[in-house]
Amino acid sequence: MIWIMIAALVVVFVVGYWIMTADTRKANDSLASLLKIKPVYIDSMLLEMGKRQSAMFIRSISGGYAEEIRKAAYIVFIYHTFIKDASDENITHWRNVLVRAHLDPMLTSEHAELALFYFAELDIEPFELAQFRRSYNETFNQIHLV
Repeated sequence: MIWIMIAALVVVFVVGYWIMTADTRKANDSLASLLKIKPVYIDSMLLEMGKRQSAMFIRSISGGYAEEIRKAAYIVFIYHTFIKDASDENITHWRNVLVRAHLDPMLTSEHAELALFYFAELDIEPFELAQFRRSYNETFNQIHLV
């Protein structure tokens, strides 16, 4: 009898967890499928955003609107290239992720502003991000600049 009660509690917790995290998983999966990456890359980004910003990020892309998901892809790009690892190899890898997803690899000021908003808790310097954006666009997207 005790085993049945324990099993019922476990089922209630598992079902509750799945229901409570449905939006997060849906948003994470849609963005990961667009970029053709593992969801863990997005999970790590969400953890560093902070609770409030990550909730807003998830809310913005959980509706499944293509434009919002595309904007979110650039946030993932900025996170992994500017915040985590700005090496040329890593930037090339993530640029190729954008290209594979049929997204323009150019970073715009709108992408930078969104990143500053979502990563507000990390105290990113806007000037440094602008320099990174300019340097990235000049170095990796020379064809577009002509």
